[in-house]
Amino acid sequence: MDPAELKKNFTDQIESTDKQIKELEENLGKAKEYKLKLEGGLETLRLLAGESPDGAPPAEGAPPEPPAAPTE
Repeated sequence: MDPAELKKNFTDQIESTDKQIKELEENLGKAKEYKLKLEGGLETLRLLAGESPDGAPPAEGAPPEPPAAPTE
């Protein structure tokens, strides 16, 4: 291969790799969002079961703790 062909080949590979990186970053963001939704669902199930947010059942005779207000 001559230098011009190598340069074009490398440029094409860089463009392809940039496209792959963009797609992977988008998929990573979607996966993180999905994980947060799953964790929220688990926390909801724990609260409905009377467990503390860390998954431990409440102490005998102690009323379940109310859910914490969201902080921003």
